Amino acid sequence: MTTHEPSPREALAAHGIPLPPPREVRVSTERDRLTLVWGDGRQDVFEARTLRQNCQSAKAKRLRLTGTTIGPAADLAIASVSPIGTYAINIAFSDGHDRGIYPWSFLAELAAGAKAIT
Repeated sequence: MTTHEPSPREALAAHGIPLPPPREVRVSTERDRLTLVWGDGRQDVFEARTLRQNCQSAKAKRLRLTGTTIGPAADLAIASVSPIGTYAINIAFSDGHDRGIYPWSFLAELAAGAKAIT
C-alpha cells in the first residue's frame, strides 16, 4: 500500500498553521471556478458551488447544523473576490451571499479532500 506524503503546504494546513498567500488567485471567465496558484507551482481549482456549500460564515454553519440548507443554484457564479489581510479571501456569490471568509489553510484542506468543519 502506498501512502501519500503530504506536501509542506498540506502539512501546515492540517495543523491549522496559517499559509502564505498563493501567488495568484484567478476567477474563470465563466465565473464558475476559482483557481489558486501556490508558490510551489501547485494549482487548486474550486467550483463556485463547492465554495458556497462549504462557506464558514456563522449563518451557513448554523444552517448546516440544523439541516436546513438548500443547495446552491446550478448557475451560481462568483461575483467578487477580495483579500482579507494576508491570510484569507472573502468571496461574494451571485445569490447575494457575501459573508464567507476563506482562509488559505481552509482552502488547502478543502482541496486535499478534507470535509468542511461545521
